Amino acid sequence: MTKRVKLFSLLLILAAATPVGFAQGSARVIKVKPGESSYKIKRNGTAQVSVVIEIENGYHINSNRPSDKNLIATALKIERTAGLSASPVIYPKAKLAKFDFSPKPLSVFEGKTVLKLTLRALASLTPGSHELKAKLTVQACNKEQCLRPQTVDVNIPLQVE
Repeated sequence: MTKRVKLFSLLLILAAATPVGFAQGSARVIKVKPGESSYKIKRNGTAQVSVVIEIENGYHINSNRPSDKNLIATALKIERTAGLSASPVIYPKAKLAKFDFSPKPLSVFEGKTVLKLTLRALASLTPGSHELKAKLTVQACNKEQCLRPQTVDVNIPLQVE
C-alpha cells in the first residue's frame, strides 16, 4: 500500500472511532412548544405566555445560568414584533446535579421545563391572528457527553381582540 492509502485508511478508522455525540445536535433530544395552542390578548392588555421544553429522559440542558463558563446557557430570545412588548423571560429554578465529566455540580433543567413571560399588546396592534417568534438556544447533555448546542425556532400563536 502507498503512504497515501495508508494515511487515508488510518483517518477513516479514527473518524469511525470518534464519539459522534458532539456532531449530533441538542434539538434531537428536546421538544419545544407554546404552553397553549393560542393565546388571547386584548389591545392595551397583557397575557401570560409560556414555552414548554420537554427534555428526553436521560438528558438535561444547561440552565440559563450554567455553573461552568464553558457551557452554553439555555436562552429564549423574543424577536421584536411591532405592537407587542415582552417582559424578560422567567426561567424555573434549576437543579444542581453531579456528572462524571465535571468536577463540580452543574446547574441544569431536566424533564418538563416551563419558561414564562408577559406580553403587552399596544393599541397600534391590529386585531386578528398574529405570531410571536422566538429563538431558543440549548445545549443538551447526558451523563457522558454534551451534544452540539442548537437554536430552535419557537412560534407562539396570538389572537388579538
